[in-house]
Amino acid sequence: MHAHLNDRIGGIDALLAERLHLTGSLRDKIADARGRLPRVALAQARELIEAQDRLSNPATARALDPARVEATCAMLERHLHAVPEGKYRRRARSALIGLVAVRLLIVMVLFFALLVWRGFL
Repeated sequence: MHAHLNDRIGGIDALLAERLHLTGSLRDKIADARGRLPRVALAQARELIEAQDRLSNPATARALDPARVEATCAMLERHLHAVPEGKYRRRARSALIGLVAVRLLIVMVLFFALLVWRGFL
């Protein structure tokens, strides 16, 4: 039973990486998912971190409510499947292109200022 819960939590971890383009541990992914998931989903996702910690210890795993973890996993899967695939990857790519363009513009302005200052223009 506990192996099944670990698999479900691992599936949520993989979905966070795939749909929201997040990296790191489950704790890091959930912290970085602010603004990308509803608050209710994030609050329940934090419960998954606690459940994962409890499942790592057999003594505390017995006190865990498997039905609640299953319901949380199902709710998060619904929210994550509603996110269009690649949405945040495209946003990150656009931000990178914009950053490169701004830096290139700054270099060109500084180069032009250097040419004016040295008297070549």
